[in-house]
Amino acid sequence: LLDRKDSPESSQSSPQEERPIRQILYLGELLETCHFQSFWQALDENMELLDGIAGFEDSVRKFICHVVGITYQHIDRWLLAEMLGDLSEAQLKVWMSKYGWTEPEPGKVFICNQEESIKPKNIVEKIDFDS
Repeated sequence: LLDRKDSPESSQSSPQEERPIRQILYLGELLETCHFQSFWQALDENMELLDGIAGFEDSVRKFICHVVGITYQHIDRWLLAEMLGDLSEAQLKVWMSKYGWTEPEPGKVFICNQEESIKPKNIVEKIDFDS
């Protein structure tokens, strides 16, 4: 007779084992598609996934700051705070100073002038006369 752990049924995952994997994949998809507010909501509903993972939320915030930095020139302060997980004023100031973002007018955060970060590339085509 087959021992229970060797039976074919035991090699299939149970729905309880599949749920965390599905949730992790879903969270990853939300981040990849830049649905940051939805990501934080879904994460709040699945906080048990973070047990034993130190620095996870800060790593996600670094990724979001990278995306914001290459996407925006200006962003509403409330939107930035929401994208970073509904941060408090003090926490938002820490992240803004970390990336050198300023608030030239109330409620508007200056990220960077994207035109200054465009790197021109010279393209040289060599076509001989016979072509």
